[in-house]
Amino acid sequence: MSKTMKMITVIGVGLALLLLSACGGASTPTSAPTVDLNAHSTEVASTVLAQVTKDLALTPSATLIPSPTAILEPSPTLGQTATASPGPQATLASGTPGTPGTETIDLAEWVSQTVEDGTVFGPGEAFIITWTLKNTGTSVWTGSYLLRFFSGNAFGAPDEIFLDRDVAPGDSIDIAIPMKAPTTPGDYRSDWVMANELRGNFKEPVYLEITVERPATATPTATVTPTATRTPTVTATP
Repeated sequence: MSKTMKMITVIGVGLALLLLSACGGASTPTSAPTVDLNAHSTEVASTVLAQVTKDLALTPSATLIPSPTAILEPSPTLGQTATASPGPQATLASGTPGTPGTETIDLAEWVSQTVEDGTVFGPGEAFIITWTLKNTGTSVWTGSYLLRFFSGNAFGAPDEIFLDRDVAPGDSIDIAIPMKAPTTPGDYRSDWVMANELRGNFKEPVYLEITVERPATATPTATVTPTATRTPTVTATP
């Protein structure tokens, strides 16, 4: 039984006792002092109600915990198809953009050169090197392809030499480059590599090795100056 019910029961019992007392007092002589039962009952009831109100105020009330509200995902509208967000796209190699299976490969093969490695030049001597290269890949070498200086000594040549025509897979091309030997004697090497229009270097470089000789020093020769010889004068004797 809760505390509130107990207090209501106490109030009921108190009121019942007051009524019984009032009834018993009716048969007593009128000489006894008259007690105002209504006022007494009202006082008792007020006291009991005040106590009940105090108890109810001290009794903690149960706190309702809100239940989590389910969040419903919006359902697709009829006639519409949910579209997935596209992920990162793979970058294709050179070739036709966006067409799978058309990736190209840049490859070159050395065929020959006009200046052999180890050739001896004089200091500052000019010459022309011609490399013959074969297209062994699957890409077409266009006029945007080039042979570019990679390392070593450029021998006075431009750093980039563009092709003067297209080269299909399986074809070859001659690339001539004017050069000049260094002025300081010694051994030198010049490395070059093919590159595509994006300046992407091929894997196969070509190179030239030369030697610059020290100029020969002239050896002075002694010059013999002829000495004049006196010729005796013959005097005729008379």
